[in-house]
Amino acid sequence: MVIVHDRVPDMKKYPPLPDIFLDNVPHIPWAFDMCEVTGTLMFTIWLIVLLFHKHRFILMRRFFSLSGTVFLLRCITMLITSLSVPGTHLQCKPRNNFLQGSTPFDNLTKKLSQAYIIWRGAGMSIQGVRTCGDYMFSGHTVALTTLNFFITEYTPRYIYYLHTLSWMMNMFGIFFILAAHEHYSIDVFVAFYITSRLFLYYHTLANNQALMQRDSTRTRVWFPLFSYFEASVEGIVPNEYDTPAEVTRQFCGFVKELLVDGFNSLASIFQRHETVAAVQSNAAASSKKTS
Repeated sequence: MVIVHDRVPDMKKYPPLPDIFLDNVPHIPWAFDMCEVTGTLMFTIWLIVLLFHKHRFILMRRFFSLSGTVFLLRCITMLITSLSVPGTHLQCKPRNNFLQGSTPFDNLTKKLSQAYIIWRGAGMSIQGVRTCGDYMFSGHTVALTTLNFFITEYTPRYIYYLHTLSWMMNMFGIFFILAAHEHYSIDVFVAFYITSRLFLYYHTLANNQALMQRDSTRTRVWFPLFSYFEASVEGIVPNEYDTPAEVTRQFCGFVKELLVDGFNSLASIFQRHETVAAVQSNAAASSKKTS
């Protein structure tokens, strides 16, 4: 995203492209903040689902695998073609990273610091992050759609009000992105399509072992991590949940095991140092007797 920002087209030379939605909907200044607030609420719901789900580690693997795949594809699409800035209200221009007299190491350090700022703020404007040039396709739409599909997939069907709320937040979040004139309509459409198709394709393979085995060669080529992540999963993951007491007990057990392992590691290190010190002292004593 740092590299793409430095390649953003000159706003004076390249005006916004014609867009059916942006040309007919006025700019709403607070809309993008509302989109990110909506995404934060959806992420909170997803964390609650993840916390109490019995198969939370399978869900985490799938979430990070799909998110990483989509955002890796996004890195390619936004790098190979730089679209003009979609809104005249945006102040976008390349950063002056290559200062006179600076070394390549200085420039690399500055780029890494800018990348850290984006990562620390999760790429959100409400966290003070402002990026330009990363238009094709919309990362905010990817995040909203991914959260929506995971929430609706891993909660019981009878909680229909939660599913309805999730879809409404997904659609309203997309509307807020466009109303803020932060992305072109094609950015949002492509992001929603790729994210939803990838989610459905992944879960079709994961839920159908026969199909996965029959298509194993193609799966290994197009989804190199799929076979590894899904090796221990058989069929559809049931939506079973732990009670708060069970979650607390599991967490305490995990912390206790972590502390015990850490204490044992420290004890073995100290014991090793004492053994080495004893051997060295014996060797020194033997050398004195010999002399």
